[in-house]
Amino acid sequence: MPIGTVRLLELGLEKIERHVGVSFGDESPAVRSLLAAKAPAILLFPGPGARDLAEEPPELPVTLVTIDGTWWQAQKILKRSPYLAQLPRYSLTPKEPSRYRIRREPARDCVSTIEAVVQALGLLEGDASPFSKLLAPFEALVEHQLRFARETAVRRHLKRLGPARRPPAIRLLAERRADLVVGYGEANAWPRGTPLGATPEIVHWAAERPATGERFEAFIAPRRPFAPNFTHHTGIAPERVTGGEPWAAFAERWAAFLRPNDLLCGWGWYASEALRAEGAALPERMDLRVVAMNKLKRRPSDVTGCAALLGEPVDEPWVAGRTGLRLAGLSAVLRGLIQPP
Repeated sequence: MPIGTVRLLELGLEKIERHVGVSFGDESPAVRSLLAAKAPAILLFPGPGARDLAEEPPELPVTLVTIDGTWWQAQKILKRSPYLAQLPRYSLTPKEPSRYRIRREPARDCVSTIEAVVQALGLLEGDASPFSKLLAPFEALVEHQLRFARETAVRRHLKRLGPARRPPAIRLLAERRADLVVGYGEANAWPRGTPLGATPEIVHWAAERPATGERFEAFIAPRRPFAPNFTHHTGIAPERVTGGEPWAAFAERWAAFLRPNDLLCGWGWYASEALRAEGAALPERMDLRVVAMNKLKRRPSDVTGCAALLGEPVDEPWVAGRTGLRLAGLSAVLRGLIQPP
């Protein structure tokens, strides 16, 4: 984010690593780095069971781990990252409200990432003065944003003459009609917290290219036992999957279907992230759920409900199971988004 504070930490601290993602499994570079670190890791994150860093500091040198993002994003990352969730957890009791005045924090004890790290390092080192200097560029960033808001406040609210401009994401979709691919997949996913629940595996994947009518479908042989209620959730009989093609054959066919300029449109990131985790080729991606939510100014119930809100009928599915229903709904949502305003 242009107004994020982690970049300031990177510029001001010598020993710091940034890892970007929505989940960090045991084989991720972030977790491997923590396992190889000389000092044990602790997580700076408030919540049940967290110790107050000022009252109960760790006795030994530690590797400090923080999660950057909105509070909703940070909580989601923590749920998806079992290794981070099991780290010893510490919290802070800020002495004053956050100075990050360009954003409203959800609670008084919530501060920006740079403020939290500066306070935590001061407590761990026993001297806050070397780290307080990191807040000078942070204050400059905040003041710059506030000044920009003041200077552009009137201009922002001037009535626009002429037809309304389409949101950037929708304009991009319209401009790249020839590159669009819609895709959806079902996973063999064990419940979280079970030995096989860490990562889902895609076993049914379908996609279509609206501009040309090209279609792709694959049943992929599972790499682990079926999860409970697999058929109930997916609408797919297990024998359709067990008789599917090997993962390597699917990955080769899928890569051949893709073009260099493709833009893969999905409903969330779950299915495509599961593909990526197993090494499948993926082009540039876009989450139509977010695009539709911004257009509708509300959260749609599901993909078919979203199509209805956009006034677009859903075609008869050409793929079996829930994959077919949701892929048809996804195609309808795409049509509803790129139709002329």
